[in-house]
Amino acid sequence: MRYCIRVLTFLSPPLAARLVNFLWFRTYRHEEPRREQRLLQSAQWQTMLFADKTVQLYRWGNRQDPTVLLVHGWNGRGAQLGSFVSDLVEQGYHVIAFDAPGHGRSSANSTSLPEISQLIQQLAQQHGPFHAGIAHSFGGLCLMHAVHSGVTMDKAICIASAFNAERLVQFFAKMMQVKPKIIERQKRLLEQQFGENIWQQFSMPEMVQRTPTLGLLIHDEEDDAIPVERSKLIAQAWADSELVLTTGLGHRRILRDKKVINTVLMYLKKKISI
Repeated sequence: MRYCIRVLTFLSPPLAARLVNFLWFRTYRHEEPRREQRLLQSAQWQTMLFADKTVQLYRWGNRQDPTVLLVHGWNGRGAQLGSFVSDLVEQGYHVIAFDAPGHGRSSANSTSLPEISQLIQQLAQQHGPFHAGIAHSFGGLCLMHAVHSGVTMDKAICIASAFNAERLVQFFAKMMQVKPKIIERQKRLLEQQFGENIWQQFSMPEMVQRTPTLGLLIHDEEDDAIPVERSKLIAQAWADSELVLTTGLGHRRILRDKKVINTVLMYLKKKISI
């Protein structure tokens, strides 16, 4: 793909930008580790129709208990946040996880932030209300976009959250070795698709500064995928939020750390002051 982009950059910059934009929405499925396979054996499975796609849902616990929604990141799976499940159920929560379109066992091979946000909104209508959401990486943007769009929940926990769409474009461009002139063309394509205010629409600081939802941000200082400074900036914009920093866990192991899980559980149990 990098070679194709380089050739098209020389021959036809508009085509190169369209290819980059096409690839930006494409997803890639990774092999499930055995710990996730074992976890899913204990889940109640449910297939949900969403637009023209099928989405795989997983449930644990009593449906009468307060519901916590798990939201995975880009190229992830619902079970990636599975280390939270047994403790949440033990503490009296009903847990729902899902594979986003183009991920895990759901259909399609591409998706977008607005689509996952709309999926969360539909989940809230059918299975809500949600007491809280726990999101990882790109899932943090999706969760807070859904909250910004009207989904209500008491608390949102964003672990190693993505910052905004512009940073995601830059990250992808660096990974694919895309020239700056092609990046600018791709950004114009995104503006045509989602509106010129896309960079404000899909920005965590913009979304959280007006949300009534309480927030917990957790980020590792050695995260090599999303710099910890991103969560620090989000925390500054999110008045009703707390920031917890970890060390030595990186971008993914943070989801399985017992101290992180306990921090989340304590935050969920914390009384909301009026």
